[in-house]
Amino acid sequence: MPIEAVIFDIGNVLVRFDWQLAEQQFRTRIGNDTKEAREELFALKERLELGRISQEGFVREAIRAVGFCGRPDEFATIWNCIFWPNEAMEKLIVGLSKSLPLYLLSNTSELHLAHLTKSFEILRHFTDGVYSCRVECAKPDRKIFEIAAKRFGVIPSRTLYVDDLAVNIESAAGFGFRAIQYEWQKHLEFQETLACLISGQWQCQ
Repeated sequence: MPIEAVIFDIGNVLVRFDWQLAEQQFRTRIGNDTKEAREELFALKERLELGRISQEGFVREAIRAVGFCGRPDEFATIWNCIFWPNEAMEKLIVGLSKSLPLYLLSNTSELHLAHLTKSFEILRHFTDGVYSCRVECAKPDRKIFEIAAKRFGVIPSRTLYVDDLAVNIESAAGFGFRAIQYEWQKHLEFQETLACLISGQWQCQ
């Protein structure tokens, strides 16, 4: 059965990211680098990605938690500096968008989403998206896959889901999507598998 639509995760699939890029910059500008401060920052990040705190509230509370020395806009810039292009995927998406509807499904925040949409043209090839911060649930929760299937109007058994995390792939497959894990180091292998799926040859080598 051929694939009729593809849903992509964003981070470490369409674009690369590494939190250490932000940590390196924060390290010289924070006054509280304790375990407790890091745990509070992580909890704030989780709330932000689930839409349970505003961007402004997150930045304000995060600055307080870690004792950041700088303006709110400087904190936000560092928070968003973790992303860079996945050039191989960019080329693939341009071609793929000409033959199939493409959608986004991501655990992300409005803060990151605004930056990604502005900075990465690859996202302009997608018809629609479901984001954890807007539906108040996150992968691997089955509920977010249900929301995505309904919003996009797709049939799970005829839809491919691509993510870098095995736990999300397992949940997507359990819901009924055809799901494959993406590793940027094995992009060519992924591209070959994708071609097989689109042609309807699920078990091709």
